[in-house]
Amino acid sequence: MVINLHNEFDIVLVTFYRKGRYLNELLSLPGLEYHCINAEHGNTFSFAIRLRRIIKKTSPDKILSFLYYPNIVTYLSQIGLSTPLIFSERSNHRLYLTHSFKHKIWNWLLHKAYRKATSIIAVSKESKAAIASDFGVPDEKINTIFNGLYFPLLDKLKNEQVTEFKIDKDLKYILAVGSLNRAKNYPLLIESFSVLYSRHEGTRLIILGKGEMMNEINELITRLKLHDAIYMAGYCENPYKFMKFASCYVLSSSWEGFPNSLLEAMYINGHAVSTNCPTGPSEIILNNEDGLLCEMNNREELATAMEKMCFDENFRNYVFENSRRKIAKFNEQIMVKQYRDFLLN
Repeated sequence: MVINLHNEFDIVLVTFYRKGRYLNELLSLPGLEYHCINAEHGNTFSFAIRLRRIIKKTSPDKILSFLYYPNIVTYLSQIGLSTPLIFSERSNHRLYLTHSFKHKIWNWLLHKAYRKATSIIAVSKESKAAIASDFGVPDEKINTIFNGLYFPLLDKLKNEQVTEFKIDKDLKYILAVGSLNRAKNYPLLIESFSVLYSRHEGTRLIILGKGEMMNEINELITRLKLHDAIYMAGYCENPYKFMKFASCYVLSSSWEGFPNSLLEAMYINGHAVSTNCPTGPSEIILNNEDGLLCEMNNREELATAMEKMCFDENFRNYVFENSRRKIAKFNEQIMVKQYRDFLLN
């Protein structure tokens, strides 16, 4: 986003941490002003004070904040000030906010923030509806802008060679990508794969990611005796080279914001299977047309969907052709134009 818009706007970029995959590239952009609030130390209120100082120093015409926690910090930094606030909600607040005391405070602050905002950007229509309903925000104040993909970069990355293991052309590979956390619901995927593997021993599951559920997932793989059929590859900087050769891509999540990995898999692989979780998959995939959507937590249905996507050649061809047409609407340039028009208004 910053890379695409920096020639048309004077951008002041503020991050919580001085790190990130694209930070060096961003810092090389001519005219970009950069600040970091160094969130390794402090708390929500100290972060807000640091941000407030930056805002007073730079005097922006508008503030665009991404993600729910930075939205809270940005709101607190603007108490008593009048700079127009635009908040972008990237996930589903109904699922990341628990009933803990801290999250009750955050929920209250989000209510205040979204009511104060000049505008809100949601990444899905379902997310927009939830914000309007739960925070009492007028519908016309919320805009939906889908995430976009930069196709030339994906074309480059997908052609890198897989060196992590030897690909067996006689096997069907199923790929999943994402942090090993509760949201991704890998136990469902592994149990569903166990059903598929009992029918087709020539299938393999590759999981790219790391996280707090690693031990639990490995214990489940051991209990189901699937060590020879599941490859836990850990974090991979380039998952797209795996997407290229996989027979299908699977998203088994219990919730999402708007799953970019599903978009990327639809573009690179063209054979995507997903749970119909909130929010996003149903706005990416049209079931049985350009992918498959499954009921959440339904092991048998997910196994059957993976089987169909891997072994039904006529269906695979049909889905692939439809996915080529669908993915065009998620071109990054469409997203950038929507943000540009939005910021110029």
